[in-house]
Amino acid sequence: MLESAAALLEEKGYAQLTTNAIALRAGTSIGSLYQFFPNKEAVVAELVAQYRRELHAFLKASLSVALVRESIPAVVEVVVDGIEDIRSRSPGFASVLWLRDGEGSPVLTAIALERDILDPLEKLLAKAYPDVPSDRRRRCMTVVGETTKALLSKAGREDRQAQSEMQQELKRMLGLYLSSHFQPPAS
Repeated sequence: MLESAAALLEEKGYAQLTTNAIALRAGTSIGSLYQFFPNKEAVVAELVAQYRRELHAFLKASLSVALVRESIPAVVEVVVDGIEDIRSRSPGFASVLWLRDGEGSPVLTAIALERDILDPLEKLLAKAYPDVPSDRRRRCMTVVGETTKALLSKAGREDRQAQSEMQQELKRMLGLYLSSHFQPPAS
């Protein structure tokens, strides 16, 4: 059922997802689906929990204070490529990653996958660059999140080649932007 829901999320998006469509795709009855999930929000919340576990494991394994201090562009490259890898292996991931308040159910907007990416990055930046004020870090993460949403949303409507090119431009832009705010102290 979860695989079916993920595939439908990928194809139709959250707003068009229904429990009937999930049951039909899974080859099961709606009653069977309701034995496990009371509504579509519960199905998607379980998928999001899986995506969150993947994100947490990826970020924990891939990022460190040392890497952040060494090269902000390298951090951006690792994160964008890692998220793209998760997206490519996890149907439906992109459909719920950038949901804004009001676009999904309260269950989904409370989960906030976006925060699962940006909060750990902000914490790493705080450890690596403690002299940068917290309000600047938060503002930078807001700019990073909004810029990423806009460009990846646009890229999602393009062919594979254009998507790849947009991701490269996104990495370059974010690397330059963050590097301008987070610089090693002069020796």
